[in-house]
Amino acid sequence: MSSIRKFDPKTIAVESKPRDDSDAQVWANRLYTSADEKQFHGVWQAAPGVHANLPGQETVVVLEGRATVTGQNGASIDVAAGDLVFVDAGEVATWTVHEQLRKVFVINTP
Repeated sequence: MSSIRKFDPKTIAVESKPRDDSDAQVWANRLYTSADEKQFHGVWQAAPGVHANLPGQETVVVLEGRATVTGQNGASIDVAAGDLVFVDAGEVATWTVHEQLRKVFVINTP
């Protein structure tokens, strides 16, 4: 059965989701998981710090905060509220959060 749902991504409740590869607190709420468990949609929030080993393929809209996203080859981009970010499949990113970050994500796994 299909459905159409609407959320306010800035106010949706998120739960603490500790990560071994994060040196600061992380919260999340997975709003959708495909039947084959290969696609996930949700909201992710992180306190300032380093959040490593986040694999692509991911599409992100940054809702609040600022971060530097660094790929495996050392290339990095600065992102802030309002930015649309793509992390290619096979890439593994490190998010260095400068101001508490909240983002909407869509993750596709192989």
